[in-house]
Amino acid sequence: MDIDFDNLALAGQVLTRQHAGVTAIGGHIATYGELSPADMGLVLGMFRPLNEALLATAAQVTGMSARVFEVGAQKMAETRQTYVDAERTAYEAAAEVAAEAGISVPPYSAPATPTLGAAQQSAGAHYGDADGDLFSQAFWDGNRAADWTDGAINQVGARWDQAVSGSTTVHEAVDIGSYLPTPDGIAFEFEDIRWSAGAVFGSVDWIWEQLFGWSLLGEITKPFTGDWQSLKAASIAWTHAGDAFSGVAQNCSALCPPMAQWTGQGSEAFLVAAGAMAETHMALSGPCGTVSTLISALASAVKFVVGKVLGLLKDLSYRLLAMAVGAAVPVAGWLVDGIIAAATLVELLDEVRDAYALVNMLYDLVSGMVSGQTQLLDSASMIADLVEGLARATAARVG
Repeated sequence: MDIDFDNLALAGQVLTRQHAGVTAIGGHIATYGELSPADMGLVLGMFRPLNEALLATAAQVTGMSARVFEVGAQKMAETRQTYVDAERTAYEAAAEVAAEAGISVPPYSAPATPTLGAAQQSAGAHYGDADGDLFSQAFWDGNRAADWTDGAINQVGARWDQAVSGSTTVHEAVDIGSYLPTPDGIAFEFEDIRWSAGAVFGSVDWIWEQLFGWSLLGEITKPFTGDWQSLKAASIAWTHAGDAFSGVAQNCSALCPPMAQWTGQGSEAFLVAAGAMAETHMALSGPCGTVSTLISALASAVKFVVGKVLGLLKDLSYRLLAMAVGAAVPVAGWLVDGIIAAATLVELLDEVRDAYALVNMLYDLVSGMVSGQTQLLDSASMIADLVEGLARATAARVG
């Protein structure tokens, strides 16, 4: 039986940090992934049920994962204490025999508890920075790529040095908290549709209302109401969560080499659980990336449609302004037949139909997302079941 009391203590502290890290991941998603129902337009309104299901699944997964690490840390502390008690009992029994033989031995001294050091690596200095405009984005993307390359090379080198050095000290590989900065949803190229449309079309919307009896500006912008910057922030938050889950996986796998020399009670169960948790949390990073891409795609599609709608509104504003200039009658006395030919009215309405066709494309996109993400939610639920099973197995076998 080979037992390293220091590594047992350090392993328990690693598990405690993962409990805190996974809890922070759950809080990160819950805080920045939530979409407020206030002032929510039709597009976001259709997306919200799917988003709520994703948040509920994330809460379930992170909650069970945190429970696994909590139980694991508790069992590791109990296991270490069991070994200490056994060693004390054996030592005191030997001391009694020695005393009978006239040999004096000092009282038993329990092994000291070491303190886990800082994680060996963390997110880059510019991780989570906003993209900004095109030129800033190009600069920082290059800077982040350089940081990633340097970090990856250093990580591989450090891991190789550790492998060949024969060092078996437990450590934390990744600082989970460094991958959870506040998401910055600001994007200079994405402006509020209501403000933009108002600037383009607001001054002539009253003409449209006189012609057709309803406000085109009010109707065409209804689907886009809501906090789109928060949607962008939610996409970034899911990316952060995926990266953080990957870090948790690395921390679990990093426990295996130094703990492999432990051959006492519970050692095999610990190694199996650590390996399974590493695989599970690496698998979790995939769905997080999918959700992030899903939300980002919706925001990109909305941005594209907004651009097209603004173009149509701009064209309509020129037509309506020309009509207003050519009309020498008071606004209150306008009659459609006296202002513009029926054929031109049809052209105007055709352009509005084009705008609504673009909006309908967004509805179709969100509907496809809702139906297409059932498998994603099912997969996440299966992962939650696996995590729960590991929690129960750990509680039953380790220690």
